Amino acid sequence: MDAITRNLRPSRSIFRSLYPTRRCYHRGLAPAASLATATTRPALHLRPSPALPPRRSTQTPILPTRLFSSTQSPSSQPAPKFADGVDVATAREGVEALCDQGWVLDGDGAGFQKTFYFRSYFKAVSFVNVIASHSATKKHHATMTLRIGSVDVHWTTHHPRGLTGKDIGMARVCEDAAELMGVVEEGRGKKCGPA
Repeated sequence: MDAITRNLRPSRSIFRSLYPTRRCYHRGLAPAASLATATTRPALHLRPSPALPPRRSTQTPILPTRLFSSTQSPSSQPAPKFADGVDVATAREGVEALCDQGWVLDGDGAGFQKTFYFRSYFKAVSFVNVIASHSATKKHHATMTLRIGSVDVHWTTHHPRGLTGKDIGMARVCEDAAELMGVVEEGRGKKCGPA
């Protein structure tokens, strides 16, 4: 058994061939000398690893980076698409009220989104936690992106696809939670770096 473990243990010559320049620098030799020493030793021949194909993402991002903003004009917004079985007149009033508060419809009109700005990262995280707790009780969850001083919130209903009363109600919860956490205007939010 001792002979087997002795043969499995790597010898010092393997390490010397792998790290020739490191050994030379410890002796105080110049870099040119270390290259000369490295070329006199036998080279270690390794098989190149096969090239892996590039990874392609199968998911499309739901929230494009800063493409939605409260500065988007209402005339450029798509028409809202409501889910089957929704009272369209009541839901349209709710969507219009939210659009007046800065919410914008997403690209296909089946959801709406808004960015909330905060003075600190802690307030942004607290806002996300309040929305998460309400989402758990209502069993309706948003897509949220948390940054240093802002949170992007996107509400939509997936089944049946379109806007519903749940989306409108949860957007109102977001407005209340933002006021509770001290929401600020876009330019006054916390930014990364020195103050």
